[in-house]
Amino acid sequence: MNTALLSPGAGILSGWAVRGGLTLASWGLARAARRTDRDRLMRHIEARAAAEAALAERAALMKTAGYTMP
Repeated sequence: MNTALLSPGAGILSGWAVRGGLTLASWGLARAARRTDRDRLMRHIEARAAAEAALAERAALMKTAGYTMP
């Protein structure tokens, strides 16, 4: 027989330890996935390039219309 089953506080403490360990493990896995997600990184780069192109196009349109950019 296991003596941990006889201790009333052992069940609560072990439950907290298991839940804490699972939470930490899931956080670590999610962090690793975020850091190595190539598709997410490529989408971010493409979105930034599109925004820069749109800004340059807007500036060119404003320049041809005779407006000055603030």
